[in-house]
Amino acid sequence: MNTFIIVLSILILLYIVGIISKKKRAKAKVISIIEENCTGCQRCIKKCRRKALEVLNDDNGRHVVLKYPERCTACRDCVIACKFNAMKLVDRIK
Repeated sequence: MNTFIIVLSILILLYIVGIISKKKRAKAKVISIIEENCTGCQRCIKKCRRKALEVLNDDNGRHVVLKYPERCTACRDCVIACKFNAMKLVDRIK
């Protein structure tokens, strides 16, 4: 029984530490799009839970832009979804 309580306590502690580190990363990081790699496939837009991304059609063609950087929490869902290495985390400009 003591082992169960110890394991449960460790899991709860790791969960809390994970939440704290996510919040710190969200304040310090933001997504940056590498336009020359972006194909406009919109996989990242479908994965973004905060709706921070949008497709833009301009002279350079169709590509994704970070329209609402204040919504970005740097969760990396869009980075993982992108098959063309068109996204990366960068430091927020203050």
